[in-house]
Amino acid sequence: MAKIPILISAATAIGTAIGLTGTLAVVVGGVVLAAGAVIVAKAAVKIFTPDIPSMEDMGMGPGSDYANSGSQGILINKSGSSSNIPIVYGLTRTGGARTFIGATGSENDVLHATYVLSEGEINACKKIFFDGVEVMTATATGQNSSWSFTESKYSGNVAAHFYPGTDTQTANSGLVGATSWTGSPDHKGLAYVYMAFTYDQEVWKNGLPTVTFEIEGKKVPDTATGTSYAYSDNPARCILDYLTNSRYGKAIAMSDIDLQSFADAETYYATKGFHCRGQVDTKSRMYSNMLDLFTSCRSYLAFGNKYRLIPDKVETAVQLTLDDSNTIGDVTYVLADKKSMFNKLKGRIMNESTEYRDDMVIVESSTLQAQDNGHVLEAEIPLPYTKTRAEAIQLLTEEINDSRQSHMIEMKATVEAIDLQVGDIVQVTNQTFGITNKKFRIAETTIDPTSEVRLTMREYDSNVYGGSILTNAKDDNND
Repeated sequence: MAKIPILISAATAIGTAIGLTGTLAVVVGGVVLAAGAVIVAKAAVKIFTPDIPSMEDMGMGPGSDYANSGSQGILINKSGSSSNIPIVYGLTRTGGARTFIGATGSENDVLHATYVLSEGEINACKKIFFDGVEVMTATATGQNSSWSFTESKYSGNVAAHFYPGTDTQTANSGLVGATSWTGSPDHKGLAYVYMAFTYDQEVWKNGLPTVTFEIEGKKVPDTATGTSYAYSDNPARCILDYLTNSRYGKAIAMSDIDLQSFADAETYYATKGFHCRGQVDTKSRMYSNMLDLFTSCRSYLAFGNKYRLIPDKVETAVQLTLDDSNTIGDVTYVLADKKSMFNKLKGRIMNESTEYRDDMVIVESSTLQAQDNGHVLEAEIPLPYTKTRAEAIQLLTEEINDSRQSHMIEMKATVEAIDLQVGDIVQVTNQTFGITNKKFRIAETTIDPTSEVRLTMREYDSNVYGGSILTNAKDDNND
């Protein structure tokens, strides 16, 4: 089947077609189609499945620091002024990119180094670690923060100066004196820490340590106006920042954003306890980064007149009943198969409660495995923006539940369905398939020149979004 073009622009959706590994924006005849869910996409059959990108295409393959080496790809000091600078959202640990190192003093006994942490402006640098051990804690936040030493031996032998990455920040005088750069090394727009290490044979027995930093990441736009910036790790605000930022994001105009949908999503994520905490790899494709961001909150993006953020969650209102009176032509009904159903999922996270070490969270159901004739239907999912086991368990639980509700319908409806949007809930009655008022979520819509509406829908059950695995789901609750 020919690959459906993936176009991400102000005129195109970032959505999910029905596939195994991710989110596709689908364009047919110049009409933007829409979206489905995230984390592990839910496959049905080939008729609904366009060619899909590989894990590497999604930013989860060898090109991804996180997927390739987990925390070891994050908690190291990269060297060189050409290193890519990440975007950091939320509270997390990072090694930074060492962009300068040089010595001063009559015996070259003071070593100067700069560690660029993130695109700016970030909120704070909270702690500094040497070789994984906390040695300094900020006593105040903001530019040129003051520090207290949690390891007394370093007092007098190291100084640190934090700069949050504003576009107006000035250079540190000590750094200016230590460098031979023409002009001032102000790092405008980049959050960084400048450190000066004074030589002491007893303190620096093993040479320069690996330095890591616990930081509160980017200040992001509010969802009320899109113009007020403050620190937040709510996924809605982080996704809004990435979509609209003109330096490293898509630079979508705020006027093209349905801010109310982002505000509603922000409230929902706060209720669920979902956070966005991690690094966006700026050398990866924007499309791949969007997929990764959506793993923090099981959501998707759709475009009509404006971009809408739609959490995959309980929807109470049924927008339309579809039956023989408003159905045109054939109806295609696709049952689930083993490719689209799971009874075990693994999620890989950097766990903040274990000093951001790699952790594998496993959610499985022996009851579902028994119903599946003893077969273990499993997948492993990188969760680069999830830092707690509790969040990972909730995300994986919902994903397993949702995978058990994966019947699909493709049909054409009368003009009565023209106002349906991706994410809406409808109920379907069809005598041929023996279903009465069965609920489905709209996954894709296309309006024909005749005003008839082509619909792709996925089975919906509000019980998916609880905290427990559904144990009666072998037949997709399609009795």
